[in-house]
Amino acid sequence: MVPGDVLVVDPAAAETVVVRELHDVPAGLARSYLFEDVSIDQLEPLAAVVTTRRLVRGETLIRVGDTANEIYVVLTGELKDCVVDAAGVEVVHFLHGPGMTIGEPAFFAVDHRRVVEVIAVAPSMVVRLGRRELEPFMARYPSIKDRVLERLASDTRWQTTMISSLLSRSLTDRLVLRLLELVDSSPEGRAALSMTPKISQSTLAAMVGVSRENVNRALSALAAQGSIRQENGRYVLVDEERLRRDLARDWPLAGRRDRRLHLPPAGDGVS
Repeated sequence: MVPGDVLVVDPAAAETVVVRELHDVPAGLARSYLFEDVSIDQLEPLAAVVTTRRLVRGETLIRVGDTANEIYVVLTGELKDCVVDAAGVEVVHFLHGPGMTIGEPAFFAVDHRRVVEVIAVAPSMVVRLGRRELEPFMARYPSIKDRVLERLASDTRWQTTMISSLLSRSLTDRLVLRLLELVDSSPEGRAALSMTPKISQSTLAAMVGVSRENVNRALSALAAQGSIRQENGRYVLVDEERLRRDLARDWPLAGRRDRRLHLPPAGDGVS
């Protein structure tokens, strides 16, 4: 450790993370899709004026109805965005790990109001990008709004797919699709493994709209087939490409989400 380091302890994982707050903010911002066209050097002025916030497990970052004058980038930990229905049942939309960005829809909406809650599911640290700091930066680097438009369109299509799947797909299909989504968005995946972040069966159940017992049975069946295995609270997709192919036979959106197409330059004869 060096002066200025902060110890963030995760009791559930029995591990301690050293966070170098000042040094790591530019690098943390650079992991967000928002700034993929912006260099670390160009991010330094923004990183110098933003603030960070630490959250303990279970702490709420955003509440329904809050005014949305900021976007958050996750530095460490993990957060969920969720709603609770009239019967008190929690529905989880997404999990947000390091490098992921929270709060864009309400930030850009006309009324600037939050419609979901965001809660830390592990000790976490986020960077707060306030409107006062972010809007001048976006004016200087217009590609940021292009990336936002891509992501909002992708999220809308994904949510439409998940809603339609509640009526048209089996629990196993919905569960595999969620596991694929977690693999796609997880910064923890290694080259040799298709791995989700740490996630409980209760959270998975809230993501697919069934009881934990039903998710347990579906996971056990997938494990018995050799499709997945569990490692330290994470799920490894043993043959990710086969799972994608099986779903995509009559469900094209089972392919990777958020994979940007690198189109050939204009004038090469490809339309």
